Amino acid sequence: MKQIGKVACCLCLAALLSACSSTPEGEEGVSSQIKTEDRFQQAMGVHLQWQQRLGDVAAFAVYSPDQYATLTASWQKATAIHQEMKDNPSLAFESYSLFSSQTYLDRYFEEIGRVTAALARLQDLKTVADDVLAPAMTQLNYLDSIDARHYYRSEYVRLTRLYAKLFRLVEDDALSDAGEEQEEFLSRGHSLEVRTIKKIHVAPQEDALEVLRSNDVKDYAPISFARVESEILNAKGVIERSPRAFGQIEQAVEKIRFELAHAAHIAQEVQLLRERSEDEYENHFLEIETKLLQISLALNDSDLRDRPLKMQAAQIKQAVTETRRQPSPDQPELNPDGQVSALHQLVSAQQAQIKALQAQLAQTNNERHAIPLAPHTSGKTAHQPQLTEASLPE
Repeated sequence: MKQIGKVACCLCLAALLSACSSTPEGEEGVSSQIKTEDRFQQAMGVHLQWQQRLGDVAAFAVYSPDQYATLTASWQKATAIHQEMKDNPSLAFESYSLFSSQTYLDRYFEEIGRVTAALARLQDLKTVADDVLAPAMTQLNYLDSIDARHYYRSEYVRLTRLYAKLFRLVEDDALSDAGEEQEEFLSRGHSLEVRTIKKIHVAPQEDALEVLRSNDVKDYAPISFARVESEILNAKGVIERSPRAFGQIEQAVEKIRFELAHAAHIAQEVQLLRERSEDEYENHFLEIETKLLQISLALNDSDLRDRPLKMQAAQIKQAVTETRRQPSPDQPELNPDGQVSALHQLVSAQQAQIKALQAQLAQTNNERHAIPLAPHTSGKTAHQPQLTEASLPE
């Protein structure tokens, strides 16, 4: 009996020892499973954070195309793994491939690690490049704002290649070389800017001048045509000196437009004059004289038709000047401000008429001197007068 008791006692002790030894292994398995579940939930949260963080990551591409490519490739892989685990959570704890002991979770965090490292490198490069290459970045942004690529695509593409080279030099820590190359970039960028502004503001006026040329305006009104060409050269000079002085540029362009219209009108008048026959000359000059008479009568009720046309125009101009200096006695009811305003309106209208007449007189006077008044013949011939520069006396 004593022997049987000893055996039973040994069996109980063995059972107890067995139970004690198995308890830690069970707890360790449960703990490991909890940690794995935590990593899975962590992966879900990490992915959401990175989605928000990488929303504008494309702006970093210029600083290092290679690092940017690494970042985007790793992010795409991480996103694909994340989607698989989201659709089937049990995959998170399985091997990612037959040739690797990594689980899906392990591989996911490995790709996120590459994303983190690439982004950190890009941010460091951005800090340096934004400082060293600030002038080049500003210049290219401005060229984009005026759509330089639309007007000069080939030159713009070549310039952007040089721009990319600047960032590669910064990435290689060759900051001195980057500074030298940036000077070349700025010089070429300025040249492209000037060409683009000319294309936007002056080229349309040059096209309009070519239309006048095709309509023989250069033959009918060579002096006026030359004035347009002169104003175009002046506008180009303004742009070359200050391509961003848009107030001055617009003023220069307005002068071109004015001379374009003036040349067209003068050419039309000359063409009409050439088409007149000899017996129509007197009526033509009488029409001009009548217009001058209307102005002189409106000014001071004077009739100047007993004087040459050029003298009439000169005296009208003098009368206008005197009228501008004196208050009008015909409008006593107006206050001083009203008098000045009314006088300015009158003078502006008169000056416009005189300016048109001066141009017309310059042409007709030259025509009168160039055409001999020969006796009438049976066949009437339209004369072809040669125009020269003429102006009324000041």
